[in-house]
Amino acid sequence: MRPVVAIQELTKLKAEAEASDGFVRQPGEFESWKGRVRGILVRALGVSNNLVDRFDKVRYTLGLVTDRTPQSSFDNARRRGMTRALGLVDAAVYELGLVSGDEPVDEHAYDPELWAHVKTLVDDEQWAMVASQTAIFVENQIRSWAGNPQGRDGNLVGKALYTDVFGDASDYRLGRQASEREGWRALGVGFAQALSNVDRHRIQRRDDAKRYALGVLGLGSLLLTQLRHEHGDILKADA
Repeated sequence: MRPVVAIQELTKLKAEAEASDGFVRQPGEFESWKGRVRGILVRALGVSNNLVDRFDKVRYTLGLVTDRTPQSSFDNARRRGMTRALGLVDAAVYELGLVSGDEPVDEHAYDPELWAHVKTLVDDEQWAMVASQTAIFVENQIRSWAGNPQGRDGNLVGKALYTDVFGDASDYRLGRQASEREGWRALGVGFAQALSNVDRHRIQRRDDAKRYALGVLGLGSLLLTQLRHEHGDILKADA
């Protein structure tokens, strides 16, 4: 989970607890809150992080109870535990803020349907999966929009698909002049051969995974955006 997303969710959960007076008389909601907070801490910081361990050890009950223990003592124990838990939430937000130096990815910079497909992967910083899912989604979207063009062996894929859809005889060719059409066709074929053939069949491990993934996302989005721009009136929906 990206730090900025974890910070947003932890902030919401802190406000939820403060608004309900620590779920003192709401055991079901209290347990749900604890589980949600712990889930975010683990996803954002890792299960071995000290803050996760300390959060797990917070006590919300009395150590010694008798038949004469008043209800107010139980309530105060719950409140004290919640105070400690919220302090740890604050510490987690601070720690996450130190590592969230990257600017959040601007979703408005990408094709909306493509972004919806990869958003969760971006939020979780699964950059290798972002690249592979972008390649898969873009090819499938273009095939669908073009009405599932067929070859000798069925649906066209990869280079053959982009060559056909962006070919001079196609209703979906891009560009007004011959040189422009050739450029867009080459871009589509290049996307298929240089990126799709790699990212669709294996998950790459690389030090610049985020930069690479956003590049793939941008190129795939460019092809979809241009198709919408030039042929939005004839694109087929889920053909």
